[in-house]
Amino acid sequence: MEVQDMGAATRSDRVTAEQIERARGVDLIAFLRQYEPGELKRIGQSWTLKSHDSMRISADGRWNWFSQQIGGGDAISFLQKVHSMTFSEAIHILAGEDYQALHTDESVREPPQRKEFSLPGRNQNNRRAFAYLCARGIDPEIINHCMRRGLIYEDAQHHNVVFVGHDEKGVAKYAMLRSTVSNSSFKIEQAGSDKSYGFCMQGRGSTLYVCEAAIDALSVATLRKLGGRDWRQDNYLALGGVTASAEKLPLALERMLQSSFSFNRIVLSLDNDEPGRRASRNIFALLRQRYPQIEIKVCAPQEKDFNDQLRVKLQQNAQPPPSRGTRELDLAK
Repeated sequence: MEVQDMGAATRSDRVTAEQIERARGVDLIAFLRQYEPGELKRIGQSWTLKSHDSMRISADGRWNWFSQQIGGGDAISFLQKVHSMTFSEAIHILAGEDYQALHTDESVREPPQRKEFSLPGRNQNNRRAFAYLCARGIDPEIINHCMRRGLIYEDAQHHNVVFVGHDEKGVAKYAMLRSTVSNSSFKIEQAGSDKSYGFCMQGRGSTLYVCEAAIDALSVATLRKLGGRDWRQDNYLALGGVTASAEKLPLALERMLQSSFSFNRIVLSLDNDEPGRRASRNIFALLRQRYPQIEIKVCAPQEKDFNDQLRVKLQQNAQPPPSRGTRELDLAK
């Protein structure tokens, strides 16, 4: 979206209380449908933008642009932060004065600049991240395995858990941050992340478990260990969320299949909700079509996701929390 300053010389930057009230009442989804036709794309119960695929907009107008680490709760904040408008410019646009100034010609849209990727600074230790993952039921051995390999660490500024995705040479290309604060649902991709490199625990075998989030991949590995299986034999990939596309495989899975790894079995372990089930059906069909030599299985959790299933299982088995002897090992080298 571009705004031509057609009336800047004559229009006052002052806005009235009535204009502000009208602007606050504008539905962001309806506004984008009318003035950026073709940009909106439905993702489950929310929307994204074709030009900014890390954008998520909910039906009530809340939005988050994860790659830029910004968000807001209405159309006013969207125009201010995404399109760099002043408050008065956003109000005039939304209140109706400048609708004709919105340029929707796709031919003149400049592609968004990709931010250079860098990992968040590391904390001196991983205690809070370790404790958080243990509280989610993840096996301490598996946590330490990932921390030693740089797949998981604790960031210095906010003490979030950082789940890292690497390229074939071991260079970090992707990171998902998740809060360690109790009852917080905060999670965000690091700016500049390349979603084609997902969080991945590589094993010695030829089975690949495909999950939505890193916490689900860790949960599947823990469930396999609880079942007496050698969890190190298998590979676990987190997609960083899913889309329901019937034409394209998720980027991280596509890259993994095109890499030097050889798989003879893929187990789709996505969430047990409508977006997860729809994505499983689409990915299953695409894999059967494109990789007929690979055995494809779907393993859906009984609960909403595999971390919920893991915690239910631990409660049923009355597993005690890890003792002092099984707490975080000294990872300093």
